[in-house]
Amino acid sequence: MKLLSTDRRAARTKSTRRKLARLVGSFLTEMHRHDAGRTLPLLHAARLNTPQLAVLEFVRTPRTVSAIADHIGLSRPATSQLVNKLVRRHLVRRSENTEDRRQKTVLLNRPGAAWLEKVEDARVTRFEASLALLPARTTAMLTRALAEAVAVMHQSGAHRKHRRLRHGV
Repeated sequence: MKLLSTDRRAARTKSTRRKLARLVGSFLTEMHRHDAGRTLPLLHAARLNTPQLAVLEFVRTPRTVSAIADHIGLSRPATSQLVNKLVRRHLVRRSENTEDRRQKTVLLNRPGAAWLEKVEDARVTRFEASLALLPARTTAMLTRALAEAVAVMHQSGAHRKHRRLRHGV
């Protein structure tokens, strides 16, 4: 009997998480619907694509090309070419590892950080515009819930666990 209730509880939890995942997807769809194209023009003006933006955000702390490839799901040669473009654009700096010259470390530099700040400002502006539609009570509840979710996920390293599972590591 106890096993059955544990199974039911686990199934309910899974169902609740599934509903939440769908709700988060719907929420993001609505946010993007109200976007009015505030971020994409920045990418186009800088002649950057979404994978390049993902790399810029990831290399705020020094990362190897291999780590970048794992993060964005590209092969190492494709990632190396992508990084080369960012180096030529002076948005990142690449250096050799002192112990192993085959290992290249990539780090966001000042122009890259300044550009990312513009993108973040555009995101905040677009999210503010979308969230302005919400009543104050809903905004307060959503703020508390998202702050807690972000803190828990950050502390647990959920993004690293997900990547390991996705890549079979």
